Amino acid sequence: MTQAEHLHDRLTGQHLTFLQTGRDTSGELLQLEVRLDPGGWVPRHAHIRQDERVEVLVGIVTVRVGGVERTLEVGDSAGVRRRKVHILRNAGEGEARFLLEVRPARRMEAFMRGLFAVMRPLQPLARLRRTRGEA
Repeated sequence: MTQAEHLHDRLTGQHLTFLQTGRDTSGELLQLEVRLDPGGWVPRHAHIRQDERVEVLVGIVTVRVGGVERTLEVGDSAGVRRRKVHILRNAGEGEARFLLEVRPARRMEAFMRGLFAVMRPLQPLARLRRTRGEA
């Protein structure tokens, strides 16, 4: 990858920066930096054929895997095995950033791009939530 690419979802407060893609790693790895706004989250999901690893770079992130919750601070990491339902949340007052690695990459990059494109029409709801004081 010659230049980092970014995706933004104001509704969930996610901002993704692609660092390495499946094309860059012969399908071995998709690596991103994820920034979560205060109150931001990565919705509940599972990967059928991929394992995930997160490492906190800035702030505090809560990771819930299969109903078990962990709070991660700078330098902490957590692995999520395939088929495990999980959610991540910014647990601090400022922004949080973490390194996300998905192995193998498979089609995760295309899935993320498609999901963020589908979510784009819902962006005005983010302003409504802030206006009403919801996080």
